[in-house]
Amino acid sequence: MSTICTEMNNMVSEYLRTGTYPLAIKIFKKGEEIPSEIRAKSPIKDFGHRLAICQGITMARKLGTVMKYTMEDQSCPLAQFILGFTEEADIIKDGSIVYPLYTGSMEAGKVTQETTPRMPKADTGTIVIAPLHRATFEPDVILIYGNGAQIVRMVQGAIYKDGGYVESKFSGRGCCGGEITIPYSEQKCNVIIPGGGERVFGLTSDDEIAFAVPSSKFKSFMEGVIETHKVGAARIPTPIGGLSTEPTWPHAYKKIYDYYTSKK
Repeated sequence: MSTICTEMNNMVSEYLRTGTYPLAIKIFKKGEEIPSEIRAKSPIKDFGHRLAICQGITMARKLGTVMKYTMEDQSCPLAQFILGFTEEADIIKDGSIVYPLYTGSMEAGKVTQETTPRMPKADTGTIVIAPLHRATFEPDVILIYGNGAQIVRMVQGAIYKDGGYVESKFSGRGCCGGEITIPYSEQKCNVIIPGGGERVFGLTSDDEIAFAVPSSKFKSFMEGVIETHKVGAARIPTPIGGLSTEPTWPHAYKKIYDYYTSKK
């Protein structure tokens, strides 16, 4: 387990308390050798068929399985070019993969397709996904799923050093682009609302949101989550003011209270 994975895993466990394992993701280029210490399951070899990348993400974060994907292992046609396994096919550039599923016209579908995240170069060879506590490599991206309150804490941690906002884009599709491609290629933290495909095939719950952190932000992100926790205004579990506030009781209860206190 790498030092950064240990530190991040400890931070998530103590300060965020997520319901599933945080993930380390590594992108190996075409022709790049995968270290022998990385022991991972491959969809075709170990399951006998291809799987979508979102299925592997769920296996890793819910079951603790280390997964690795080549282009041949990865079954989602959209993810093939989003993740940089291959170039975008000419036959879908006109928006026909979007319309009529997600837009009301082919023109709108073309616009959506053109703005779909994709790697700058189609040179991805293998993607390895591992729970942080099982990662034997230095990750390119760390992906954490949580509820709304936990994601807010991650946003606060992400902007602690430099301020500003975490700016994310959503289209309800191709969410692996927001989870892997954008943080990797743009080196920015990203909030992802899982789309339809991930919910259908990856079984992501309706109340789950994802947060992606690129390698250049690992240290500042951890520092931000910890320091904003120390201040005390924002924490997990969320501080509840009502627990330390004197209750206001119905009039009938107050009469009983006054009765008891008068007997002292």
